[in-house]
Amino acid sequence: MPRQVDHEERREAISQAVWQVVSDSGLEGLTLRAVATAAGCTTGMVTHYFAGKKELLAHARTEMHRRMAARIDTLPAGESARDALYIVAEQALPLDDERYLEAVVWSQFLLSTRNDPALLAEHTRSHASWIDRLTALVRAASPNRLERGELETRVRSLVACLDGLALNAVTDPDAYPPDIQRRVLETQLDLILEGNRSL
Repeated sequence: MPRQVDHEERREAISQAVWQVVSDSGLEGLTLRAVATAAGCTTGMVTHYFAGKKELLAHARTEMHRRMAARIDTLPAGESARDALYIVAEQALPLDDERYLEAVVWSQFLLSTRNDPALLAEHTRSHASWIDRLTALVRAASPNRLERGELETRVRSLVACLDGLALNAVTDPDAYPPDIQRRVLETQLDLILEGNRSL
């Protein structure tokens, strides 16, 4: 009796292969053939699950967001609301091999959204979820109640800081080693949590 195919397992293996190809060869190296080689399967098997390059990258981005969210959900809460915010925000930084690869895939995906409405829509959904999570954490960690506009500004400042650190760390890792990334994040949190004073 033939072994029953585990479609989710195969889809996950292909998704991992997409990440590896983008990490090794960049977005320009992301082809169905390259993904099939990395996944140890045929090109036909890849096209059974994904019609083309755009679908491969969109799935990898979705999977990256899912994995990051699952990782965050298992993190310790921290001793304070500020600790909780730091612990979650730190997950967006390429501080280890897994997060470095995620940052590479994310940066390549981000560039590809410029001329592709479908990929932009996927980015917008994932980004909005990230903003919502950080907004709740910043609100809880702020010493005073923040007006809606000020809260939004502070959260966007944090996101801009995290995105900038991630992009710089994958393009110039020697200039942005993990200890620098962590110190910059600590400084940014000090700035956005210092009360209701305007930034």
